[in-house]
Amino acid sequence: MKIFSKNSILNLLLLIGLLNACTQYEKKLHRDEVTSLFTLLDNNQTNIQFANKVTESLHFNFLNYSYIYNGAGVAVGDINNDGLPDLYFTANQGSNKLYLNKGNFKFEDITNKANVVDKQGWSTGVTMIDINNDGWLDIYVCKSGSLESHELRKNKLFINQKNNTFKESAASYGIDHFGFSTQAYFFDFDKDNDLDLYLVNHRQDFQNNTTINPIIQQNKEPYNSDQLFRNDNMHFTNVTTEAGITNKAWGLSASIGDFNNDNLPDIYVANDFLEPDFLYINQGNGTFKDEILTRFKHISYNSMGSDYADINNDLKPDLVVLDMMAEDHIRGKENMASMSTENFEQLVNAGYHHQYMSNMLQLNNNDGSFSEIGQLAGIAKTDWSWAPLIADFDNDGFNDLFVTNGIKNDLSNQDFRNQMRKNIKNRKKVSLEEAINMMPSNKLSNYIFRNNKNLTFTNTTKKWGLDVKVNSNGAIYADLDNDGDLDIVVNNQADEASIYKNNATNNFVSFSLIGSEKNKNGIGSIVYVYTDSLQQGKELYVSRGYQSSVTHKLHFGLGNCTKIDSVKITWSDGSNQLITNCKINITHILSYKEAKKTVQNSSKKTSLFEVINPEELCINFLQKENIFNDFDLQLLLPQKQSEKGSPLTIADVNGDGLDDFFVGNALGEKAALFIQNSNGTFLNSNEQLFEKDKVYEDTNAAFLDIDSDGDLDLYVASGGYELEENSPLLQDRLYINNGKGSFKKLNNLPKMLSNTKAIAVADYDKDGDLDLFIGNGAIHGKYPLANKPYLLENKNGIFKNISLEKLPNLSDIQLVNDAIFSDFDNDGDADLFIVGEWMPIVLFENVNKKFIRKKLDILKNSNGWYQSIAETDINKDGFKDYIIGNWGTNNKFHPTIEKPLHIYADYLDANSTFDVVLSKVSKTGKLLPVRGKECSSQQVPVLNKKITTFKEFASLTLPGIYGEDALKKAFHFKVNNLKSFILKNTKNGNFTIQELPIQAQFSPTLSIETLDINNDGYEDIFGLGNIYDTEVETIRYDASKGYLLFGDKNGNFNFSENLSFYNNNEAKVVKKIIINHKQHLIILNKNNKLQILKLN
Repeated sequence: MKIFSKNSILNLLLLIGLLNACTQYEKKLHRDEVTSLFTLLDNNQTNIQFANKVTESLHFNFLNYSYIYNGAGVAVGDINNDGLPDLYFTANQGSNKLYLNKGNFKFEDITNKANVVDKQGWSTGVTMIDINNDGWLDIYVCKSGSLESHELRKNKLFINQKNNTFKESAASYGIDHFGFSTQAYFFDFDKDNDLDLYLVNHRQDFQNNTTINPIIQQNKEPYNSDQLFRNDNMHFTNVTTEAGITNKAWGLSASIGDFNNDNLPDIYVANDFLEPDFLYINQGNGTFKDEILTRFKHISYNSMGSDYADINNDLKPDLVVLDMMAEDHIRGKENMASMSTENFEQLVNAGYHHQYMSNMLQLNNNDGSFSEIGQLAGIAKTDWSWAPLIADFDNDGFNDLFVTNGIKNDLSNQDFRNQMRKNIKNRKKVSLEEAINMMPSNKLSNYIFRNNKNLTFTNTTKKWGLDVKVNSNGAIYADLDNDGDLDIVVNNQADEASIYKNNATNNFVSFSLIGSEKNKNGIGSIVYVYTDSLQQGKELYVSRGYQSSVTHKLHFGLGNCTKIDSVKITWSDGSNQLITNCKINITHILSYKEAKKTVQNSSKKTSLFEVINPEELCINFLQKENIFNDFDLQLLLPQKQSEKGSPLTIADVNGDGLDDFFVGNALGEKAALFIQNSNGTFLNSNEQLFEKDKVYEDTNAAFLDIDSDGDLDLYVASGGYELEENSPLLQDRLYINNGKGSFKKLNNLPKMLSNTKAIAVADYDKDGDLDLFIGNGAIHGKYPLANKPYLLENKNGIFKNISLEKLPNLSDIQLVNDAIFSDFDNDGDADLFIVGEWMPIVLFENVNKKFIRKKLDILKNSNGWYQSIAETDINKDGFKDYIIGNWGTNNKFHPTIEKPLHIYADYLDANSTFDVVLSKVSKTGKLLPVRGKECSSQQVPVLNKKITTFKEFASLTLPGIYGEDALKKAFHFKVNNLKSFILKNTKNGNFTIQELPIQAQFSPTLSIETLDINNDGYEDIFGLGNIYDTEVETIRYDASKGYLLFGDKNGNFNFSENLSFYNNNEAKVVKKIIINHKQHLIILNKNNKLQILKLN
């Protein structure tokens, strides 16, 4: 290991001088007390006057080239090996520029004398790479835009002549490709230790960017496809076809890395418009397979820039892909048309994936799958975004996120598009200048987000000094002044480039790599840094973000850490190196020659669970939902209401001491009762009974002894949002057990023609038999309204509804999803907890066999979208605590007490549809619609006449759109909180709230079980839930793989990273069950088989 030593003693002395200067500079920063993290330097100070300006003409404009405003890139690298990073900017029109770093943020334009003048064609992406492994960085420039000339679109390769001049040599290397190229990515895909090339291209038929047509897709122009070039001894061979990556899309970026943990580099390609992104998994034999559908649950729609790096220090990279959803309400409503449900489903059915207009943060689950948590993380909306760069900008040891943003003219402005259509329809001609002036043009600030070290980020754009309004595209990070922090360089649209000096003062360490003879810069190598409080890993791939390539140094912030325990480097060929005496606040040089080729031992973690194939236990059951489009009834539903069933219950029904289970099904599909045999297999019983009753939709189920004969009978809740009011198929059912596991249907219930869901069982009146509480879901076509719940008193096996008599004060109870009887105050009787949507947590205290509403301050503003409740005693104090499963925070709503999520519901126009309107509170306290003009007008057609433009709709508050009087008359509910948490019993009739770890907030917690999984004497929490059936403008809730939280003696819970329990399905409910004398968990998955987990 050496410090700043690369080519000569002269360089070493120069770099030591620079290092000393940096140390003095850092001290000066402390004295001057710089107030923001970044300082925007004056272009006259830096001598960088480059500006990417585009002029449109009659023959080349936004009409015939949709990417005319996509901008250009920037590359950074030390082209003369003097220790100072130099800059190369690309220009769409005019010459690219090369700037030599002279130190102290002074640069010299050496474009002409370096022989890199490049005025011809339309330059896009740029990469600095040592392509010939001579120790000097070369420059590869991508070309696009020139619609009629293959020659002008030939990519260029400038070979470093080692004297501050370059020679264009792309043809001699075989990579003067003439497609429409966006960016180049160098990596060793075939593991032969040299660098191959993946080239992201875009197709030119923009007229088809909203068309799903297999014939069009099959007609692939070879040069429009992305390209893969194999390095064959310094000449590149095009292996696109044989590698299996011939495609047809509008590629805007790629990210290279290992996505499936097989130590082979894969390729994620971010594609614009309707074409889905690609995830090309390296098969290890020179070919790739697109596995985007199986490894990601959903993706962005208009994918732009991307980056792949670790955001939570678990040593696994995570993926950020940008889209163009605006944070600003007005811009969002002006620029976004509605996503058609029909078109969305057509895309999905055509294999185009579930695509949403939002930034994506795909969290690496370490098993080859990813959980998308962009909304939870707080980075989902950054407007018309281009380059995401994941790096540690404040040197605190966690990677932050920088995002470039903006476009010269708003091509997606809906009023502009409507006017253009109107002009075409009316054959009205306008000049090019008039057409351009019809588009709004706004300069937007870039974004930067500070990593909160808990999977969330805080927008620190203004605080960190990056809130200048300028439209930007390509960007890089590099330590331009060698002072130990990452500066930022941005290629702007029309304006001069931005150079931001970083003023961070935390400790750091960085590494330069001297690789093997055929990979001099060690591309594809990973450096791991370990301290007493941090572990970090960073992989060297320089093409990142958008059309740009970043520093070749790997930079690590250390926060306040003053000592590094060890550094490990895994070189691209698998060789390893361990360093234990590594100083901080300097740059180290790591040499491949000092590495050792070792065999990687895959250390297997102990599996907590074993996944059991249910068919091996003779359990042949498939949950299958019937097809029904809820949105035909109520267009603006936030999610479907017809597929909420979770009918799974466990009991010994035949008295043999073994657990059996009942699992219900959707309308038209048969339920099943599985009775366990002595060898742990199961027998499907009572099949004729459940075949006859498959006309019902089973929404929940519970075993209880209805007739007090010592065996367990079965209660099944019937429901279904698709069933009209008062349908006889809404009637719940009782099945009486003969004691041997044989059941018959018995009509011992009152008339209950409502969409029931929650079931709670207890002898609340202590008369020796079991009573029931039954909660209701949404009324057919009238979400969010529900029938009031039932309290059913058992009289000799006959049930009577006594709600009015024994359960008063139900006015704020809406959609009930779960309930339990539980003695919260230890007075010996059963109290009642009720949870649901658009309602608070409700507690009824049992007082002399009547339920009295318990008013608690802690529950006063607790309105949520609650899904489940489970009883436990987390601290073993003898008082019951309660785990509350809510919607989670990985969504677009983020309500608070100060800014709730609102819903208004009523017949808002003359038709027969019961309308719903979701509303959020603006920064100024005004009510604004969640949904846009188009879909709102589809629900309430009169709005089309009242509000004629998207601009007008965007400017109006909710009362301005629907009318103050109409909203006052409507049903109105609120939500203040969507987090799942624990109600901790304080023993004095009150509670405190303890939020569950953030992994429990990934998706709605639909079901909870508690058990001591790790045998430490403390109960652990197993939770799960996903909901796929959202309306198409709301990202579906699919991030959860289930979660396991280990409890400790202090009542705290920590997320288990064990992978053995992961469930990759739309899980609905989990129950404990003993199979063959061993503890298991059984999980009901929607439209899938059961999952059975055996506890090891």
